[in-house]
Amino acid sequence: MRRFAVINKKERWGFTWLGKIIVFLILLCLIFIYVFTIHPFLAQNKPVNSNIMVVEGFIPDYAIEETMNIFIKENYKLLIITGKKRIKGSQLDQYENDGIYSAETLIKLGFEREKIKVIALKNDIKKDRTFASAKAVKNWIDESGKDISSFNLVSIGCHSRRSNFLFKKVFSDQIETGIISLNNKSYDPAEWWKTSNGFRAVIKETIALIYASIFFNPDS
Repeated sequence: MRRFAVINKKERWGFTWLGKIIVFLILLCLIFIYVFTIHPFLAQNKPVNSNIMVVEGFIPDYAIEETMNIFIKENYKLLIITGKKRIKGSQLDQYENDGIYSAETLIKLGFEREKIKVIALKNDIKKDRTFASAKAVKNWIDESGKDISSFNLVSIGCHSRRSNFLFKKVFSDQIETGIISLNNKSYDPAEWWKTSNGFRAVIKETIALIYASIFFNPDS
């Protein structure tokens, strides 16, 4: 009759109350470690010895000004600015690309125009914009014939590690790349979880870095 039974009884393993407490404490420790270590990890700051600087054009005005100060202080020779179509403000001025906008901001601040090269993406890129910008920089370097052996990429806050990761994917061992991470002033990096800007930025970049590290396929 057992073969026609509609229910049966099976032995199973489960957590005891002590086991549940141990699992809870482990998860609590992992969350604690994540909260207090993730931002320094994402906001990677590891410059190399170079006189070339590559700047992501989307960074805010205060970061552009800080970039200029670093450029002058560290005696850089060339500033390459990547750019894509602006998502706000282009209707109010003549600069539709954030790279051109950033370049003109620098010139307004007194930066020498001849030391700037803007590499603006011509199309409205919907995905993998950082990777597309890195490829555009590489194409320009290859076509220009310039002898560039290294450069430092300038990004902002927790976006920095992913940007550096994608630029390294493009340049591989051909050109040494470093990263300079500027502080994102829209939130306190030491307490990023206390503001919506900080929380969104860190969670978004955590997920984006995991995607870029595991699932991103440059040939797709």
